Amino acid sequence: MRHLFESWNEVAANLSNAHRIALFLDFDGTLTRIRPRPEEVVLNGETRRALSALARSPRFRITIISGRKQADIRERVRVPGLHYLGLHGWDRGDDGELGEESRAMLSCLKSMLGGALVNHPGIWIEDKDQIVAVHYRNATPEVRRTTRDVLNRAVVGLNHGLRLAAGKEVWEIVPRELEDKGAAVRSELAALCCHAIPIYAGDDLGDEPAFAALRHGITVYVGRMRLTKARFHLADASEVRLFLQKIREDFA
Repeated sequence: MRHLFESWNEVAANLSNAHRIALFLDFDGTLTRIRPRPEEVVLNGETRRALSALARSPRFRITIISGRKQADIRERVRVPGLHYLGLHGWDRGDDGELGEESRAMLSCLKSMLGGALVNHPGIWIEDKDQIVAVHYRNATPEVRRTTRDVLNRAVVGLNHGLRLAAGKEVWEIVPRELEDKGAAVRSELAALCCHAIPIYAGDDLGDEPAFAALRHGITVYVGRMRLTKARFHLADASEVRLFLQKIREDFA
């Protein structure tokens, strides 16, 4: 996997011929640094200014796609003209409702976990309504293993109507009717009236389906090197900010 800036001539050649550029960006760990608690995350002012400048360019269509709720991500980014997709693409702010069976399983799961994990130090549960996130950043390896066993048993006990998705120091329990980021980016591209070159930047396992869906686009993994389907690499949110400034200067 090559560093994006070391491959800039190749990337720039592709973008210079593009009539439209569809830019997809994850939030936590991509546009911002990961923080111990989701409510502590703040978007850098320079990053916001770069996004604002790109949003004003008719050449760019920018979508922020996050595991957060759509209202939360919109409030934290606060850039008009962007498209915001929450819950990995499912939450579009149009009051979409889960099916009755999924809602019942989630309600049962939340009741089960509230009792089963109460004495697990370093574990905390984030209720996103349609998704349950179990964070383990401050848990010991033994507590993590025990918690993972609890979650696996809970998912199996609910007839596999929910799936367990791994992220950075978090597990998410997701109804199977909620599709992943790969499905979301395919849907967004299909809705565009003209061909667009897609760029996708993300840092987590939840971004891998999008990397796979956009294998002919410009896919960028952000973070410490690991096995990934992305073609290019950036080290952290500060390099993502430099990338946004660079495409603003060269192509907006």
